[in-house]
Amino acid sequence: MQPQQGDRLEVAAGAGAEDGRRPCVTGAPAIDDPSGGGANDTAPPDASATLTAMLAAVVRMTGATAAVLRVAAIDTARIELGAAVGLPEGAQPGTAGTMALFCSSCPEAGQSDSDCVRSGLCGRDDRFATDLAGWACKHMVAVPLRAQGRSVGALNLRFPIPGRFAASMLPALDGAADLMAAAIEHDRLARELLRTSLTNERQMMANEVHDSLAQGLTYMRMRMSLLRDAVRQGDHVRAFKYWSDVDLSITNAHRRLRELITYFRSRMDPQGLLHALQEMSENFLDRTGVALEFANRVPDLDLPVGREVQVFHIVQEALANVCKHANASRAQLTLDRKDAGYEIVVEDDGIGMVSDPAAGERGDAGHYGIAIMRERARRLGGELALESAPGAGTRVRLYFPAMESQTEARL
Repeated sequence: MQPQQGDRLEVAAGAGAEDGRRPCVTGAPAIDDPSGGGANDTAPPDASATLTAMLAAVVRMTGATAAVLRVAAIDTARIELGAAVGLPEGAQPGTAGTMALFCSSCPEAGQSDSDCVRSGLCGRDDRFATDLAGWACKHMVAVPLRAQGRSVGALNLRFPIPGRFAASMLPALDGAADLMAAAIEHDRLARELLRTSLTNERQMMANEVHDSLAQGLTYMRMRMSLLRDAVRQGDHVRAFKYWSDVDLSITNAHRRLRELITYFRSRMDPQGLLHALQEMSENFLDRTGVALEFANRVPDLDLPVGREVQVFHIVQEALANVCKHANASRAQLTLDRKDAGYEIVVEDDGIGMVSDPAAGERGDAGHYGIAIMRERARRLGGELALESAPGAGTRVRLYFPAMESQTEARL
């Protein structure tokens, strides 16, 4: 489209303006622009390249000299620059006063009787709103951007002379606006997902520290009070007992701390859970002296990354117990389908467990690794079962549903 001299740039009458999505000329009331914060609510740097390429295509399609994509901050009336094409020489995208840069080159900016100057629109970024209606500027066209019924920004096109849009241009411009709105919304959702993931990860770390260290420190503090009383009373038998309790608790806390450090430093295999388990089984004999056979009966297993991490660390802890406590020569890791979910079994030919595995969680006292395995199983919406007898080896069974439950999704 090339505007014709002497014509006013406007949208063809009756071109679907009723839904608020079609191009219209700016002229909305001023929008408050509260200072500070909110940068994460706008189009991020990694989306700017895509949006800039879209803007450049729209500029070529419409014959505009410049285009500015302005993004609406979430839950506020503030709008910020998302991307720009054709800014005046020396101008930097992202700086305030983008419209002022355009208006300064407009001959009408110096005319006191022009509509823009008299209305206070000239050079005012905050007057170009995201919900637009009415006449405003002969050279500027605003296209509202909407995603899922919500305003996400506005596309501003600048033309050197007044003109009129051809009716055939509207569908193409409308389609470009939809693509930009979808890109902005997708990036916003990606940011929200990242923030949610980070929050969940921090909560998980806090839970791990609380369950493994904080409770142990509380126990030691209580024992230290009893130890102090025993020393004051000269009761050497009780004092030695409390000292032994504290020493054992410190040893366990130190061991658990090392396990936490190892866990939080470890990363999931980028090739996925099956590759990680296969590689672990191939190297297990060299690292531990225990022969491990991996029977994979679900070659097409495809779990979300978060679930893969939980499963991997449960298996890792079970195999660590085999090499540390079982005194086994052989072990087997089996992955299979079970009912509407999956079953993973780790079993060995070792000496078995001293405590009664049938006691369930009541028998986990002092076995921090097993307690954490059970907690991970609950996060998967599944369950962990242990079977063992002295001299008959140990069998650890993890079952979890194939589909992520609502409770699991909230964890």
